[in-house]
Amino acid sequence: IKRACYQTTFDFGFLPNGQVKVWLEGCGKYTYITELSPTSTPETDYNGNSSTAYKHDYEDELNIRAENANATLTPIPWDKVNKVYTSKHFTVDQLH
Repeated sequence: IKRACYQTTFDFGFLPNGQVKVWLEGCGKYTYITELSPTSTPETDYNGNSSTAYKHDYEDELNIRAENANATLTPIPWDKVNKVYTSKHFTVDQLH
């Protein structure tokens, strides 16, 4: 039986540098579409907090948690982040 199969699910991979990788998924296949940059950054969030205030509070909280857990705050190496991990049942394609 032949059935039509379409890639209809968009998957977004959020990278630490603010970029987003866009993939299509379906039919047992992932197809890489493109990498996008943010188009804009709002001045404040929905509570009216600025990004600098959020970043300060977030970094303080991270430092406290790391200290309590006797851990270090080292970033994930880019070569580990910028990879595709998928099930052996999927193939990975790229648009040309």
